[in-house]
Amino acid sequence: MKVFKYLCVMSLLCAVQFLNAVHREFFVEDIFIEEIPVSHIGSYYDDAQSVEGGEFENWFNGPYAFGNAFGIRSQLEKYGIVPVITYLGNFAANPYGGDRQGAAISSSVNLGYGVDLYKLTNLEALKGWSFVNTWVWRFGNSLTRDYFKNTFSLQQNYGSQTLRMQSMYLTYSHSSEDGASFMFKFGRIAAGDNFMTKPIYWLYMSNSIDGNPVGVYNQVKFSAYPSAVWGAMGQVNLPSGLYFKAGVYQINSDAQERNSRHGLDFSFTNGLGVNANFEIGWDINHDSSGRSPGNVSMGFVADWYSVEHLSNPLRHSHFNQSLYFQADYMVLNLGFPDRSKGNVIKRDLHKDAYRDLRGVVLWGALQYDPSEDLAYMPLFITAGAFFNAPFESRPDDVLCLGVSYGKFSEKLRTPERNSYELVIELNYKVQVNRFLFVQPDMQYVVHTAGGQYPSGMVLGLQFGASF
Repeated sequence: MKVFKYLCVMSLLCAVQFLNAVHREFFVEDIFIEEIPVSHIGSYYDDAQSVEGGEFENWFNGPYAFGNAFGIRSQLEKYGIVPVITYLGNFAANPYGGDRQGAAISSSVNLGYGVDLYKLTNLEALKGWSFVNTWVWRFGNSLTRDYFKNTFSLQQNYGSQTLRMQSMYLTYSHSSEDGASFMFKFGRIAAGDNFMTKPIYWLYMSNSIDGNPVGVYNQVKFSAYPSAVWGAMGQVNLPSGLYFKAGVYQINSDAQERNSRHGLDFSFTNGLGVNANFEIGWDINHDSSGRSPGNVSMGFVADWYSVEHLSNPLRHSHFNQSLYFQADYMVLNLGFPDRSKGNVIKRDLHKDAYRDLRGVVLWGALQYDPSEDLAYMPLFITAGAFFNAPFESRPDDVLCLGVSYGKFSEKLRTPERNSYELVIELNYKVQVNRFLFVQPDMQYVVHTAGGQYPSGMVLGLQFGASF
């Protein structure tokens, strides 16, 4: 029985990694879904038994569509085990523009669970340690690939259409009494889970913004969801909001990334080289003070592998790099809205209360690769604004505007040479309750694939649920 218990634990720990890995699907590092929190909230169902409210109301106000699953969830969380099942869908259609008109829907199902090893075992040596594993099942079609033929994918959850193990790693975190903290993790991870990412980007359906601004993937080898590589990274946070993070990752070969491998090719010898990332930043007012929050950060991406020159594939270089800068700030702060209703998102008041503030945030990011002959898109700029809780009675709704511009290399030998593509996105996220959202979306693509196809409009809908 004891052996069975520990086997279950290890499996569940793997699922926690799943939570970490799918930050593009609204997951983040602390084992909870950002827009649909799931961190140790199975206790909601225990509390619901002792408060007034009908059965439907308790279900609708809860964090999961499947509720407490006959009490299983609450019992698992008592042992530090957090299971997660989520679905994210992207529908997109182009009434005009692009290569031809059509419609497509792509889906992503995330199945995961994670474990706090100290809470599970009560072993002092495991305090601060967790084990995480992620599985992602993607299916459906792409409007970009099949109809529009533009460069920036119009559906952020398309790619690697198969069942794939996205990540599996051990992580350690420690916080001191003065507010400083340290985090370290190693195993099957992706650079995009921790570098060049923030919750703001997850509000968009265009893959030019969502998760990580997409320019870096057209410049260097940079691992990201739903893939994973061998790697290790650490982060130090100071009480002032300053932080520094660094990580080193294997660069997988195309063969290792094939869908037929399902993310299970763990070999070192088949890798192409090494990727290293560094980021320094300042989180401004990321607390419960009610002051306008913001972030300023910059980073450096370095690759050591054999990369062919765009102008001459017979020539190769063994180093490539990318620099990035990103910033955001709440320029209009309307304070905290009323969040007394039972169906609003419940966030960690210590770490994430700033995300509840009502107001307008401006944001932007720039990515640049000085090696024009090595980068398909050496310059990428994205910027936008969003209005958090535009209606006071809807504290979790968000109105978003974003613009992305990418310049193609002048060294290309293809039609998009020295040209550009630009995408404008406008959406409104309706947070129905804690476990369900729908998000009507509109995108306009300018200079499609560097001018190879007509500019055009895309109408879409993003929707998701936590089960």
